[in-house]
Amino acid sequence: MHCKKIFLAILILAAIPLFSSCREMDTEVLTKVLKDHQMEGAKYVGSKTCAMCHEKEVRNFKLAAHERVTIPMEGIKVEGCEMCHGPGSLHAENGGGKGNKIINPGKNPEMCFACHMEKKAEFSLPHHHPVLEGHMSCTDCHDPHGANARPWSATSMADVNEQCFKCHKQQRGPFAYEHLALREGCTTCHKVHGSINDKMLTSRDTSLCTRCHADTVIVGEHASRIRQGTCFSGECHVAVHGSNFDKHLRY
Repeated sequence: MHCKKIFLAILILAAIPLFSSCREMDTEVLTKVLKDHQMEGAKYVGSKTCAMCHEKEVRNFKLAAHERVTIPMEGIKVEGCEMCHGPGSLHAENGGGKGNKIINPGKNPEMCFACHMEKKAEFSLPHHHPVLEGHMSCTDCHDPHGANARPWSATSMADVNEQCFKCHKQQRGPFAYEHLALREGCTTCHKVHGSINDKMLTSRDTSLCTRCHADTVIVGEHASRIRQGTCFSGECHVAVHGSNFDKHLRY
C-alpha cells in the first residue's frame, strides 16, 4: 500500500509540467486569436463599462465558470467580457449594438476553439453538429454568461436534455413507455460534438446497449440475434427514445 502511494505521488508530480504547458499553450493561442480578430484601434476598458448597457449579462457572468479565467497579455490582464469579445472601447464609443465594433463568439466559434481545442477536433469527425460549416454556433447550446448551468458545462440546469430538445422535439416525449437512459441525459448514448459513428453514437454496435442491458443481450433469446445487428438497426427496438405503444420499445 505504501509503495502504491509513493508511485501515485510521483505520477502526479510528473504530470504537473504537462498541465502547465497545456495551460500556457491555451493562453498563447487565445492571445493570438484575440489579436487576429479584435477591431483595429480598440482598447480594453473593463467589464464595468460593459455593465452600463449589459447589466444582466455582467451580473450573471460573475457566477459563471468562464469568469474565473484571465489572459495575461503584454501590459494588461484580460478578463471578464473582453476575454471572449475582445477590447470594447470602439463598441462603447459607437453606441453598442450587436456585432458593432466587437467580436461575437456566437458568429465566430474560433474564439471558443482557442481554449476548447478538443471540441474543434470532435467537430471534424465524420458525424458532427454543423458548427464548422456555419449552420450552428457554440452558443446555440451553451450560454457562457449564464449562472444557471450544470457544473463544468454551460448547459442549462432546467433539464439535462433541454438544450437538445430545442431542436430534437420529437425525442422529448412524454412517452407512455420511456427509455430510462434519457433520464441520465442524451450524452449517455450520443457524443454531442462529434463521433466516428452514425447518429453521433458513442458506440456503433450492440455494445452501446450492453453497457446497461448486458444481462438481457448476452443470455437468453437475444444472444443468437446479436450478430444480425444492433438492437435498433436490426429492426427490433426501433423506438429507442420512448414509445407510446410497446414497453419493449419495439415500435
